[in-house]
Amino acid sequence: MSKRSARERHTSESAEDRERAAKKKLQNFLTEMLRVGCVRGFKYFSMYMRGREEMICTVLNEPLTPTSASPAMGTTSEGHFNFESSFTSSDLPFEQKDLMMSSGTQRKLSGLGYMDVGLPPASPSEREIIPMTDDRTVFLIAGYAKYSCPYVWVRNNHERLVKLKDGDSSKPSISRDSPLKLKSTSHWNDKDIRIWDVLGELVKLSSLPSPHNPFAVDLEYFTSLPVNERIVASAAMVHFLQCVLIYAGNKSYSGLVADDLREITKHHFADFQTYLLQSTSQQREQDQAASNQSYSYQQQQGMSSSAGAATQPHQAGYSTGRTKLTQRVVAPY
Repeated sequence: MSKRSARERHTSESAEDRERAAKKKLQNFLTEMLRVGCVRGFKYFSMYMRGREEMICTVLNEPLTPTSASPAMGTTSEGHFNFESSFTSSDLPFEQKDLMMSSGTQRKLSGLGYMDVGLPPASPSEREIIPMTDDRTVFLIAGYAKYSCPYVWVRNNHERLVKLKDGDSSKPSISRDSPLKLKSTSHWNDKDIRIWDVLGELVKLSSLPSPHNPFAVDLEYFTSLPVNERIVASAAMVHFLQCVLIYAGNKSYSGLVADDLREITKHHFADFQTYLLQSTSQQREQDQAASNQSYSYQQQQGMSSSAGAATQPHQAGYSTGRTKLTQRVVAPY
């Protein structure tokens, strides 16, 4: 085998390895997104899964007072995503060239530039089916296999976030459905990006002013739930906050996340103990009711047996006397 052939084969194998690694990384992200999508009870945002590849994230626009806000989201150790220098809501609205990918960049990344195709979502924002309100901004986080990495699109309140400049007024969705140039998704290839990195950046981008802790827990939400549902919901929240602390690195909000984790964990075990006591009490009541029913049935059976035994001697005596009388009547003289 010539050196050129060996080099080409090595290059081909390296490309295949990179492709497999990229697919695996995206699959891991989607699996993680699927787990996180069921978590409820955040103060500044909510989310739900729409299929396996799409998550809808709704962020409150102005939920805080200025004293509760933080101008920056902190730093982190090497290898983790850093919110430093990412977009903040204090700069709203942003220039389109700063917040959204250009058409040329999209065509280059999509690999379909020859067809004039960029990086659109599966459906345009004008066809979004969820209810839209002015006090919330809706984002679509998606990890489409055809793009090999996650992107984020705005679904409403575009003018609040960005100064749109549509070159073609007949196709306004071209700009509205351009993916955002987030720091998290931009570092996909060289950083270990997790779904909470994207969620935290969206809260910082949309909530005005930016909160100290984007993952703050809404305890009132949990108290409004029945105890059995509250146990499940708080367990999911505990797991999420643990992941944020373990994998997100040392951020300025890490201490606040740890405080919320301690609080929601305490509530979780208290609710679990309450549920066990209630279950035990209900089981005792059920056992007592079953015992009383069984005792009543046995009493009824006993009374029936006594009544039957009391009538048997009388009937037997009557039968005996009749027999004797018959014998006397029919006896020969």
